[in-house]
Amino acid sequence: MSPLWKAVLCLTLFAAWRSQVEFRTMTSRRPRLDCAQRCPCSGQSYLHSSYSHAGTQARAPLLDEVLPGGHSVSVGAAIGGDEGGKASCLPLAREVGVRAAAGGGGNFIVSPLSIHAALALVAAGTRGETREELLGFLGSASLDELHGASSTDLAGRLNGLAQTSFACGVWVDRAQALEPEFMATAASRYAATAESVDFSSDPEQARRRVNGFVAGATDGRIRDVLPPGSVGSSTRVVLANALYFNGTWSQPFDQSATFTAPFHVPDGTIVRVPFMTTGRFPFEQHVAVYPGFRALKLPYKNDGDHAGRRAEAALYMLLLLPDGAALGLADLYDKAVATPGFIKSHTPGVQVPVGRFMVPKFKFTFEFEASSDMRRLGVTRAFEGGDFWGMVSGGDGLFIAGVYHKATIEVDELGTVAAAATAVAIQDSARAPRPPVDFVADRPFLFAIVEEKTSAVLFLGHVINPLAE
Repeated sequence: MSPLWKAVLCLTLFAAWRSQVEFRTMTSRRPRLDCAQRCPCSGQSYLHSSYSHAGTQARAPLLDEVLPGGHSVSVGAAIGGDEGGKASCLPLAREVGVRAAAGGGGNFIVSPLSIHAALALVAAGTRGETREELLGFLGSASLDELHGASSTDLAGRLNGLAQTSFACGVWVDRAQALEPEFMATAASRYAATAESVDFSSDPEQARRRVNGFVAGATDGRIRDVLPPGSVGSSTRVVLANALYFNGTWSQPFDQSATFTAPFHVPDGTIVRVPFMTTGRFPFEQHVAVYPGFRALKLPYKNDGDHAGRRAEAALYMLLLLPDGAALGLADLYDKAVATPGFIKSHTPGVQVPVGRFMVPKFKFTFEFEASSDMRRLGVTRAFEGGDFWGMVSGGDGLFIAGVYHKATIEVDELGTVAAAATAVAIQDSARAPRPPVDFVADRPFLFAIVEEKTSAVLFLGHVINPLAE
């Protein structure tokens, strides 16, 4: 073989060897597909849901959904990053909700996010053991951790979403001065405004100013978050926020298909109420069946639907419907509080064929004062003369005189309008084929309005009688 052909053969063998090395390097560096890319059932839900595939190992703990006829599907519950019930004020909501439902009581709604934001701002103005108790109640080990919580972050982002708005204010007596660090925290975390008022000589006028602020921020839905007598000449500071939500269903109900049917009230009576349905068969909904109850997810149209981009927050309503006498509303409240990530892990991740489908229209308002419930949950010093030096000069001898909350909701074929306000008065002491699943909410049920990424609960409540306002 001539020297020329030897050189050509050597170059050919070298090129082949180099190509093989480069190929192996490229394949070793190629990112492995995550489960959302591997699984055919992956969708837009932040909840990781998948069927169990042979040879595929789920990356999250498995939760079994039990379907009619003995069918089952394994659902991975991605609860990482989901705040516990304590961090979202769910224990307080549970206390009030169970009491409201006892003995076949009335309808109930509360905004855990609004209460969390109000008490987090109070905590920023306290020191010592007063702060420690409030931080424990809010599920945070430190003020920095509280400020970094997803609920705090979401409250700060609500004004950037088309469906929501959030307003926060601080009213301080003219004889007091807010501490600069507290003012900075209130402004940076909650875009709070501050106003000097005359609680000493005209507390009623100051009360009207706070209520006017809340009414304006909720489009008139919440008018008197501070009831008569809630502030007086000894009041020194009032902190209040207002949360407003106006969401349209991503799949609106068919208004022409709404019909009247019986709804079973716990005391044994039956009332006839308007039920919404889609009016189209067959169709699919986000429905899942769990032991003792079933769940329905109703997504709202989000910001990205019109802008052609991914929305900053996806919001949905979750309905939890007990199947019978074995599991009641109180049991569901207990599960939501005691089980970490319960809301997220019991939010249906995929749509399934639905048979009978009925959801009642409802509209009502609920209000309460939270001091006694907070005391039962471990907060005492703030109500008995705490350390509020971080909020105002001369913070000794101040105490929380009342934590007032009021919320309202209206659900119809097009969507949901809900509003809530919390005021804290501080005084001086001195897809695969699956069988159809029915969802007929003709008896009391829980509901929640949830932000999907963080699982922060904006509103939580139950319906005992859809006709009661």
